[in-house]
Amino acid sequence: MAPLKGGGHRHHQVLIVGGGSGGITVASQLLRARPGLGVAILEPSSVHEYQSGWILAGAGLLPYEQTQRSEAAVIPTGVIWIHDSATTFEPQSNRVITADGEVLSYDVLVVAMGLQLNWSHIKGLPEALGHHGIISTYSRAHLAATWETIRGFQGGTALFTHPATPIKCGGAPQKVMYLADDIFQATSGVGVNTHVIFCTALAQLYPVPPLPGKLTPLHLDHFHHQ
Repeated sequence: MAPLKGGGHRHHQVLIVGGGSGGITVASQLLRARPGLGVAILEPSSVHEYQSGWILAGAGLLPYEQTQRSEAAVIPTGVIWIHDSATTFEPQSNRVITADGEVLSYDVLVVAMGLQLNWSHIKGLPEALGHHGIISTYSRAHLAATWETIRGFQGGTALFTHPATPIKCGGAPQKVMYLADDIFQATSGVGVNTHVIFCTALAQLYPVPPLPGKLTPLHLDHFHHQ
């Protein structure tokens, strides 16, 4: 799939802003339900990042490079790829203005741009990430440090957090905790000397039904506490 460039004005039945996993999935499902539907994706990056795989990369189970593919390779057949970014939304006139000055009109707009991580909103966090045992799987820049920290952990308290703010993947904080704990338990002298703590701002561990009934007993059996 070669990207389209150029100014002027174009109209699309469905315009999807964002060519990450969300935008690609929506485009694929729409065309599966309505073959021939006029779908366009507005995405500036030539590289597609499968961010769900970053958890596995941070736990040493997958090379980071395997979470990357060319954007052209993941655009569904029949979808127009506009290699540009959105600068202005005009919902009152069903238009999006791109960085190159192109005007894109639409019948239906899907906004799938993901979330921007504002590390600086927590004082001292940008400087601390990747050092002193402070790690995250939410950025490609910190995956190597995450794996090195988990692999080199010698025991003590391992604290995992789930914030009150919206995050890209609600299950990621728990997933990396379970993977890290599995590594701790498999390392001689580490698991028995490790206390895993999960701090969440949510009212319950698994807010999506029917997960609580299925997973809570497993959680209690594994960690032996509420």
